[in-house]
Amino acid sequence: MALQTDGIVLNNRKIKSFYFLLEIDCPSIANEVKPGQFVMIQTSKDHHPLLRRPFSVYRSYSTRHPRKEKRGHLFILYKEVGVGTEKMASFKKGLRVNLIGPLGNGFTLPTLSSSTTNIIIGGGVGMASLSALGERLKKGKLYVFIGGKTEDDILCENDFRRRKGLKIFIATEDGSRGKKGTVVDLFQSEMKRFNRNQPHHLFICGPEGMLKALSRVIPREKWTTQVSLEARMACGFGACWGCVVKTQNTHLVYQRVCKEGPVFSWSEIVWD
Repeated sequence: MALQTDGIVLNNRKIKSFYFLLEIDCPSIANEVKPGQFVMIQTSKDHHPLLRRPFSVYRSYSTRHPRKEKRGHLFILYKEVGVGTEKMASFKKGLRVNLIGPLGNGFTLPTLSSSTTNIIIGGGVGMASLSALGERLKKGKLYVFIGGKTEDDILCENDFRRRKGLKIFIATEDGSRGKKGTVVDLFQSEMKRFNRNQPHHLFICGPEGMLKALSRVIPREKWTTQVSLEARMACGFGACWGCVVKTQNTHLVYQRVCKEGPVFSWSEIVWD
């Protein structure tokens, strides 16, 4: 159940380029949040900007976590791109911030075994929610594809490297890291690794252009694919209908990214 509550900023540091990692003491949300869910943060007390901003939860530690120094903490990985995130970049230790969360539907974890093949594909800050998911995929093989425009846009790589049975593939559009090109190009070049007729689990998050390009590549028959959509949001809990996406099941319907999503079955989305 979503809560509106205050949290205390514990740390807010730049990790590279325009990317920051915000740590907040907020036990009530940290106890409940699941991979793929998000929070709405009030970025300014002077009402400029007026609306809250949505952010995927990058890390959360419940009050029962074995590391006492992390209990009740939330981590938000964000990029400074506008007025709201510019205000966030100035948050200092001890500041009280107001949050609503956890919001939305997160990822559904598959039944895991040593023979399970899991594939993660992400771009930019889309890696934030995928990193939290990766911690839960403890069995089977894991293939991680990370893309960005430049080396500075490659995020969460080290979060995955601690896991056994892992292969990481990196692409940058300018060639500054990994293979030159998009993460979609990279994934296509490596698809021979995966049997199209065998069941695999895919988890995807990234910008709209990346998702539309992947829609022309990913097999729909045997592969179970979940996608976390990025969208501009006004309320975050479904009241305003400002973040709808076109979906198709038995008939065409618009669903709210903040309420029915942000995680959807890949086969539901109508990719225009």
